[in-house]
Amino acid sequence: MLYPMVVTLHLLCAILFIGVVFFEVILLEGIRKRLGDELMMSVEMSLIARARKVMPWVVATLFASGIYLGYVNFSSSGLSWDNSFSVLLTAKIVLALSVLVHFVTAIRASMTGCMSSRRFQITHISVAIHMLFIVILAKAMFYISW
Repeated sequence: MLYPMVVTLHLLCAILFIGVVFFEVILLEGIRKRLGDELMMSVEMSLIARARKVMPWVVATLFASGIYLGYVNFSSSGLSWDNSFSVLLTAKIVLALSVLVHFVTAIRASMTGCMSSRRFQITHISVAIHMLFIVILAKAMFYISW
């Protein structure tokens, strides 16, 4: 019974995290020119302040549940490079760790005042691309086999 609850929690956190990132990349970047630099910087600082309160909990829960799910899946199938599930899951984990590094770096930059508008934009685009590949890998793990 624990496994289905952890999978659900993991998916809900992933949806929230991915949703926020794609909101910022697709919707927020779409209004950048209309708002102007000064107002856009104010919007970004407000988002960063809110994200600093909410997103660490979401990311921590996402990674904690992911560690549990990875442990269960690797202990049941074994870490074998002959197993497509393990290979794809490992690739997903590597991308997730890269996202974690982006996230921690962005939080640190915002706390020290080093988060410029351009850095905000580049970080979010990079994380969005990582997350897109993570979602593709998450689905591929269950449909690709060799």
